[in-house]
Amino acid sequence: MKNFFLFLFRFIITFGYRIKSPHAIPKTTTLDLAAIQNTAKISFFTVAHPDDIELFMGCEARHQIIDNPDDKKVFIVLTGGDANRKNRKKVFRAISWWHAREKAHTAAISFWNNNKDQVVENEVLINQRYVTRISIGSSIVLYNLRLTDADKTTSLDELVEHKSQYIYDVVHQQQYSLEDIKESLINIINLEMANAQEAAFYITDEDSERNPGDHLDHRATSLILLDIYPKISVPKKSLFAYLTYFIKTKPINLQGEDKDKSFETWKIMGDELDTHGYKKNDDPYHMQWVGKEYKSYTIPASQENISQS
Repeated sequence: MKNFFLFLFRFIITFGYRIKSPHAIPKTTTLDLAAIQNTAKISFFTVAHPDDIELFMGCEARHQIIDNPDDKKVFIVLTGGDANRKNRKKVFRAISWWHAREKAHTAAISFWNNNKDQVVENEVLINQRYVTRISIGSSIVLYNLRLTDADKTTSLDELVEHKSQYIYDVVHQQQYSLEDIKESLINIINLEMANAQEAAFYITDEDSERNPGDHLDHRATSLILLDIYPKISVPKKSLFAYLTYFIKTKPINLQGEDKDKSFETWKIMGDELDTHGYKKNDDPYHMQWVGKEYKSYTIPASQENISQS
């Protein structure tokens, strides 16, 4: 009886804005290679979850968007952030939790761009698999592979540690081996990089001594990127790593507008989650990372042109 009244209460409170038309999966599109912007400089932010960029390297990413509008920025998220709950969809919610997290991530990137460009979402074929590609204007691109995050049967970490052979995405249940993920990333990087002369890569620190207590899929994502890094052919490239969970005891180090925008970004993401009927994630657990950004190490720009192998 208690559960019934709780259900009824939630129904009444949420009825007004929860009922929406089901989210339509975008039509698969063949990428027009001629339409992909050529740029002299390009940055790739590659992370595990839909809020990792905003929490751990958001200041860097935002400044690249506002300070270097003509340079391309590519944001790659490997998992849907479903956290063992890929089918979690509360009653009367139009979309699942992982999808709401992804929309919050898109809203944050668009906010950094002053919401001045149209957000265009398509499904494209990458390495013979459907992948979500979102463009915001001509110089911002988001890729979401939507692999399952920390699943009970497998995860990126188990794949990297060779404890599992395959992982699947949460939408189409497409199968990926570790080599499939690497090949998909190489394809995305080569596709977006085109004729760029300089490429910078941004990841979370994979070292458990420098960055203790981290999410295992953070580490796995960075190890995957580091493994393919020597195979990326560009005249000049560099790599930057950031601390993650470890900074919870470190002081807020962003100042002025950067600090304000960090908190405003998280509020925008929380509001987007709330719009779809999910928790805002404005709890102390998440807020302990907002307003901070700690760079861990840098692999300096190299002038070598490493051929693919």
